[in-house]
Amino acid sequence: MMRLPVNASTAALPAFLTADELAVILRCQPEKVYRLAARGELPSYKVEGRRLFDQNEVARWLERCRDGIRSQAHEAT
Repeated sequence: MMRLPVNASTAALPAFLTADELAVILRCQPEKVYRLAARGELPSYKVEGRRLFDQNEVARWLERCRDGIRSQAHEAT
């Protein structure tokens, strides 16, 4: 994977993962990552037919998916 040199203009750009890279992290098949993204359940960007995933958005998505978070929020209300 080609890395851009870090300078003032590229430092603000998000770091993106491919579907294959994210599948390794999630320990699932790339097809599952594509399905979640196509259904709008997993935040992604489609650039010239290629799905890309912002690492920060994926981290927030994983936090929302974590077991126990929703039940704790409902108990507080």
